[in-house]
Amino acid sequence: MADIIKFRIDGKPQAKQSVKFAKIQCNDGREFIHKYTPVDMVNYANWVKQCFRQNYPEHLPSAFYNKPLVCRITVNYEIPKSVSDKKRVQMLNGLIIPTIKPDCDNISKNICDALNGIAYSDDKQIAKLIVKKVYNTEPYTIVEIASLTTQTQEQKAEQTKLFNK
Repeated sequence: MADIIKFRIDGKPQAKQSVKFAKIQCNDGREFIHKYTPVDMVNYANWVKQCFRQNYPEHLPSAFYNKPLVCRITVNYEIPKSVSDKKRVQMLNGLIIPTIKPDCDNISKNICDALNGIAYSDDKQIAKLIVKKVYNTEPYTIVEIASLTTQTQEQKAEQTKLFNK
């Protein structure tokens, strides 16, 4: 088992959306309510799973069985092309932080739900969640997951370095 799992999800983040409802009318006049998950949300969840599996093809969720986990999600937003060079430098240096949609909680919910049964047994194991938005030259998300238990001093130092940035 890897002590710290770290992988990249290319592209813009997709927020978790609520289930949608549609009224369907049959030819005979009967009406039904159909419940569905938006396609773009399903596609993004599948993309998260694929990115994880590309980096950790042999990983089993039982590696983290019944352990509290820490998850750090760093969302990199692409800098708009319309900004000045001065502002661009400030964005890259972290002086200007994105306050744009999607919300941090909705991004993390989508990613953590997608990793259920793949990276860990259940996202209820995540005891510490850190979500950070930054600007970068391209849009992507970095996900880091580690166990909060049974670590050597070196592992604790590495985890502290990774998760307390």
